[in-house]
Amino acid sequence: YSNIRTDLKGEKSAFVSLDGKNSIVRDVPIKLFGLQAGYLYNQRTNLFLGFYNSYNKENIISNPSAGAKKTDSNTIWQAYNLTYINFGCEYYFHNSKRWRFSIPFAVGIGGGSIKQRNNVQGIGKKSLFVMPADIGFWANYKLTWWLWLGAGMGTRVSLVSKGFSGSYYTFGLSLRYGEIYNRSKALIKKK
Repeated sequence: YSNIRTDLKGEKSAFVSLDGKNSIVRDVPIKLFGLQAGYLYNQRTNLFLGFYNSYNKENIISNPSAGAKKTDSNTIWQAYNLTYINFGCEYYFHNSKRWRFSIPFAVGIGGGSIKQRNNVQGIGKKSLFVMPADIGFWANYKLTWWLWLGAGMGTRVSLVSKGFSGSYYTFGLSLRYGEIYNRSKALIKKK
């Protein structure tokens, strides 16, 4: 905690980034897509504001009378939707030439919905207030100065409307647009 307080007094740089997470809510997979904007302080502490929205397909949650991989009039599908804004902090506790490890934490507010339907009609939709708190672990391997390979995992606990709690994971490539821009700008100035 004292490192973060010290960092907040240091040099800062603004950033904007896209974020995506694969999550599980009550055994139903959902995909969260987000946008983050904030400041990186002292190259180690990241404070951000994020906006997240989920996209997911319906999944069968009850299929009492149909056989495996079949559906009938008793089959029930369910879909979750989650939209929220959050405020968070990510602390880079290790940042070497090749590796960066961090712990992100965020708390947000927003809305969620649970929709159910059968083969004939919608059964119901419940809209709920959500207050998610996320904590995780991220690891990035720096392939080059402009391209990183990353993965992370964590958990989201909904402080209200408990039905939206779940684990999450992410992986992918990260293009370091800010670094590309800064290096290109410096190279142009040299000429």
